[in-house]
Order: sequence, then C-alpha cells, then structure tokens
Amino acid sequence: MPTPDPILKKYADLIQAKTGNRYKGVYFGDPVRIPVSMLPALIVAKKGTLTSPFSNTEDVHKITLVFTVVTDVRADFSDDTAMVPGNATLYDLMEGRDPTTLQLKATSLLAILRNNVNIDQPHQVWTDIDTPTRIDYGLVMNKRAQPSWSIEGALTTVASIVQPRSAV
Repeated sequence: MPTPDPILKKYADLIQAKTGNRYKGVYFGDPVRIPVSMLPALIVAKKGTLTSPFSNTEDVHKITLVFTVVTDVRADFSDDTAMVPGNATLYDLMEGRDPTTLQLKATSLLAILRNNVNIDQPHQVWTDIDTPTRIDYGLVMNKRAQPSWSIEGALTTVASIVQPRSAV
C-alpha cells in the first residue's frame, strides 16, 4: 500500500488521538469497499488544491479536504422490523453535542477540526477556519460494504500550508 500523503496522515493521527481510536478503519483516498468489521470508518481525502503567493518567496497551498465518516446504519435500528432513522451514531461522530450545554463534544469531528487549528506549526500547516466548514449526510446501501446499509457524513474544510518557492 502506498504511503499516505503526510498532511492527510497528520489530520488522521490528530482525529484518532482525540477520539481514542474510535474509528476501526482509517482510509486515505476514497475506498470502493470497506468491510463491515471496519466500521465506523474515517476516510481522509483531498478534493483539490489552490496555490497562490504568500510572500515574495513563498506560496500558500489551500487544500480542500474531505473527511468522510461511514457507519453501519443497522447499529441504530431498534429492531429489524422497525427501521428508525439511523443517524444518531453518525451525527454524534460528526457533530455530537452535549445535551445540557448544546456545545460540541470534544470528540466530534467538527470540534476536533475547529479547535485544533495548528496541525504542524514548524511546517506552517493549519486548518483555515476563515473558510466555512460544511457537513453533508447521505444513506447508501451496499456501497462501502456488502451486505450493509451504511450512512455517511462528509465534512469539507481547507488546510493551508506555506512553502518556499525554489528554483527548479
């Protein structure tokens, strides 16, 4: 298996550290299949990169990242005959809130990414909190694992890294 992009790996390591390795599977790029035994899973992928001048000798790379969380919706069914909406586990992983204060839980993906902005200070890698962070949800059947009903949430944010321009 190829070595994951180092920036993606730093984000995955941060998330696993803050969640106590809650994700059974961590994937880089968009996997076609994920075994049910590896759910909930975290997928860290790049959507695109914009590069622009930062100073006379440096560029800033704005990398759009997508963090997809995949859960087995059956974990939230009350029983096989009463299919209740199975979003509770996914919502908790993505943007879970304390029921008393309504504040984000420290282990939710949204809180981790918004509250841990400096990803690698010596290498000038940070999460750009000026860019809105977006979460989208969807239900898919047998897309990631067979047989399963998985539900996915995708959080999109921007990572920034400054690097010097060099003569090539």
